[in-house]
Amino acid sequence: MTQDCLPVPTDSIDQARNDMDGYGYCLLENALSYNEISAIRTRLLEQVAAEEQRDVSLRLPDGKQLVRFLINKGKVFLGPILHEGLHAILRHVLGDSYLLSSYHAHLAHPGGTTNYHTDQFWMPPPTSDQRKTFVKPGSITRTHNRGHTTIPEELKRNRSIAPAVVCNAMWMIDDFTRENGATLVVPGSHLSGREPDNDYDADANWVPAEGLAGTVCIFEGRTWHSTGANVTQAARIGLTTNFCAPQFRQQDNFPFGTRPEVLADAPDRLLELLGFIPWQGYGGYEGVTRVTPGQYALGEMKPNEAKQS
Repeated sequence: MTQDCLPVPTDSIDQARNDMDGYGYCLLENALSYNEISAIRTRLLEQVAAEEQRDVSLRLPDGKQLVRFLINKGKVFLGPILHEGLHAILRHVLGDSYLLSSYHAHLAHPGGTTNYHTDQFWMPPPTSDQRKTFVKPGSITRTHNRGHTTIPEELKRNRSIAPAVVCNAMWMIDDFTRENGATLVVPGSHLSGREPDNDYDADANWVPAEGLAGTVCIFEGRTWHSTGANVTQAARIGLTTNFCAPQFRQQDNFPFGTRPEVLADAPDRLLELLGFIPWQGYGGYEGVTRVTPGQYALGEMKPNEAKQS
């Protein structure tokens, strides 16, 4: 696989779908306008300053800074999660129904390091042809499974792999370059059937997903990736919108954590993505068709004595 044949930013949904199938990622160009980028940057930097002032900002060991739960932090952040081009790719990867799992800003500061992983590291691997389960679902952890090879040789030979049940999108608020820490991916790794290992796979075919500000890089949950090392003098800004199939638990608890003012005028499509509309009998209670904060399932009850006589 040569560098010349790898995905490049395109405005063709058909090409993006083909890139996703073949390489595990694609790039849609001009997904955000100049005005949208400017508004997002202004609001985000205000939020960063305020969270740092209150000492609630999160910096990870790899040098990346997160601004979490963006759904609550300004209407300018709604555009990316409702973008129709994105949803054309999400439907191609995940099918007709899916949920927003998390929505964060990522600031890659100078001097950061790589941290190879997939976004569905928690997905139990297929069983062997002897029906042996090698990793129990409830025993999978970030410490022991994310960024570590845990698939037995027996399953590697079997070539059975899990389907994609997650799809992530990195929205480029700055130009993404190799030098400023553009997201690294291994093309075709979505078909490897395993998690990358931070030691053994350092020399895999890691390539930067580069693009101009306004581009969105979409990669499915099995694709190996990492934030790149930023060797410039300025932070690189991106937004990540992570989606999952409706059977799976979201990273962020949107029904509990979304603020009332956000929900007040939220369209049904947004409520569906956040998990407020039950799917196939899951995510509801007492037969409700739309979850409402403060509305609870029935509690302990006793018959009305007056009606018994």
